[in-house]
Amino acid sequence: MSNFFEDVQINQKFKTMPAKVFIVDHSHQADYKVFFVDHRHQEKNAQIIANGKLVNYSHQADAKVYIVDHAHQADIKIMRANFAK
Repeated sequence: MSNFFEDVQINQKFKTMPAKVFIVDHSHQADYKVFFVDHRHQEKNAQIIANGKLVNYSHQADAKVYIVDHAHQADIKIMRANFAK
């Protein structure tokens, strides 16, 4: 069985479906913690959710994310322009 990171890498490589993303209310509900950066060179692990699609319900999501206030708390650092829409 593959893990989510492998699936995302395969999706990015073959340009298949973008990740479906849901923003949760509490950090313990999240798969990933996200921090917004201002420059592309500051991004980290952004390909996991970059240009994904926001969904309305958590059960529809490939990745559940929580927005954090500080960079050191984040698993993913991404520019707002590249965040799921």
